[in-house]
Amino acid sequence: MRIPPDHELYPASDAYGLMQPLRIPGGWLIAVNKLRLAMDDDLSQVGGATLFHAVNAARRFNIDVDLRPEFDVHGVFHLTVGYQPWPRSPKGRRIKHVPLHFDSDGRCMHAFETRSYPTLVRELEHWIARCTVWQVEPG
Repeated sequence: MRIPPDHELYPASDAYGLMQPLRIPGGWLIAVNKLRLAMDDDLSQVGGATLFHAVNAARRFNIDVDLRPEFDVHGVFHLTVGYQPWPRSPKGRRIKHVPLHFDSDGRCMHAFETRSYPTLVRELEHWIARCTVWQVEPG
């Protein structure tokens, strides 16, 4: 019997096969994705702080999803959209080519909570799409 190499096992695993399909345009870096199909069936198994975290450096947004409290059947999904303003020169011009890091100048652009997992997924896809094209500050 031939045992497939590890890279062939992952696509057939539950970790991959049960992932929540999401529509994500180019430009996003997905740092964490623990969202699973039918996640709201048993929230007592859901936790580990961040469930989803994505960053769009070109647009200066980050999107974070967690469950509060963790591992609680009565938990609530929280979605937060953060924006980090562009650094500016003394003349007020945008300074490009500065690595993106989120600090105390960051702003919460949207906060949302729901107990409904399908509602969370719709809201997440909406904000990913919106932040892909949204320009908060003038050039």
